[in-house]
Amino acid sequence: MWLSLTSPSASPDLVVTAATRLFWSAPVLLLALSASTALLALLLSVRIAERSRQRAREHERTVQSLQTRERRLRLTVSQSDDGHVVLEPVRDDAGDVVDFVVAEANASAATLFRRDVSDVLGLRTSSLASLSGDTELFRALRATAVNGTLYQAEVRAHPRHVASSWLRVRATAVDNGVHVSLRDIRDRMRESARLRRASMTDTLTGLLNRRGLLEVAHERLRASQTAGHDAILLYLDCDAFKQINDVHGHAMGDRALAEIARALRGAMRDTDVVARMGGDEFVVLALDAVGLCADAIRERIAERIALLNTSAALPCAVAVSIGHVYARAADATPLAQLLESADRDLLQRKRMNHAAARLATPGVGPRPNRSARKGKGPAMIGPQLTEVVTAA
Repeated sequence: MWLSLTSPSASPDLVVTAATRLFWSAPVLLLALSASTALLALLLSVRIAERSRQRAREHERTVQSLQTRERRLRLTVSQSDDGHVVLEPVRDDAGDVVDFVVAEANASAATLFRRDVSDVLGLRTSSLASLSGDTELFRALRATAVNGTLYQAEVRAHPRHVASSWLRVRATAVDNGVHVSLRDIRDRMRESARLRRASMTDTLTGLLNRRGLLEVAHERLRASQTAGHDAILLYLDCDAFKQINDVHGHAMGDRALAEIARALRGAMRDTDVVARMGGDEFVVLALDAVGLCADAIRERIAERIALLNTSAALPCAVAVSIGHVYARAADATPLAQLLESADRDLLQRKRMNHAAARLATPGVGPRPNRSARKGKGPAMIGPQLTEVVTAA
């Protein structure tokens, strides 16, 4: 059309007519274009408003969900049997953590501290003996606050400030503070200690068994050697114990072992270790004992055995043979080697006593070399069950 309007051959009347029509139609086009634009903007506004309302509803649902979860969590924490505490660090001018303040605590935590919740809030941990600045627990909490490290341990609590002797402590970093969960494990620790004692105790005599001896004696012997103190280890067995079982029965044999164990316990100090190795064999570790102490210990044991025989607690007299070895701190001899040496000394003394008994008995000549204990030296020939013979 434009070509026709501008063409030299076009009629002037036609140009004027076209120009007139275009002039009058321009406002209509502009108006239509404006209306379309307005309608499009309205549609976009409605769409944006709808999306905004949808996002607002989603946000509201999210907030409500978070609030519900927070209420549930707070309810769970507040009613938990475990103590929960949030600690805020107290820093000095250099920025180092020097103390903590209780910012939040549940009822169980307050009960552990023997206080009300209102009294626990604002409490400084430095006022508690278990959390003073020089304790391992405080240093662990400080490391958690500074480095964000996780800390968990079973801690022995101070009975003056905490209503439990053992706590399981778990600390995690939260924001600018530390969340600490506290669980009372006193009953579990007691049960664990009871089971441990049971596993280390001889049920018949109440003394340590072999396992208990190896553990307890090893620890105490090592501590004694570290402190430079000597010790004496004695190995004992009951003479003619098989005859007691054969004549009076195994029940009486068990009773005889229990009475001998009681006599040994009475002859020794509380700091000494007394154990039943098994059968009729016993071991005594006398700590901080040197020189003639071995003779004194033998005499005390002999006196206790004599009292047992005169008490008529048993239908027959009993006797024990004793071997010993010195455990000098300078030598640092292992426990297993000391036990072996003391057992050899016991066998040697039994041989000497048997030989002396044969010579002292009229008409009894040398006997064949038979074992007193299977594979361990000559058989004992000597005291009747009514005699008391304690190896010297």
